[in-house]
Amino acid sequence: MTGLVDFVLLAALAGTSACVVPMYLKLKRLDRTQAEYGRAMAASGHALASAGEAVRNFAGEGREVLDALGLKIEEARATLAELEAARGALAAARTEGGR
Repeated sequence: MTGLVDFVLLAALAGTSACVVPMYLKLKRLDRTQAEYGRAMAASGHALASAGEAVRNFAGEGREVLDALGLKIEEARATLAELEAARGALAAARTEGGR
């Protein structure tokens, strides 16, 4: 009788071991996959932070360019007004000189 009990216990131990080994290998693979996922998420976080910084820099530089462009437009308008005034004065002088 003890031989039969020992055989049943040995069979149960072998069956348990046969189930535990594949589960252990799956857990090991899951651990590696999770570590890779963690590294990918960290790299994604760094990439997003860099992209956000680039957008902030671009917006700041864009504002500077826009301000400089506004100043140049105002200078161009003032120069155009001066040229129009000079042209008007020249036309008036020609009209008066022709009389």
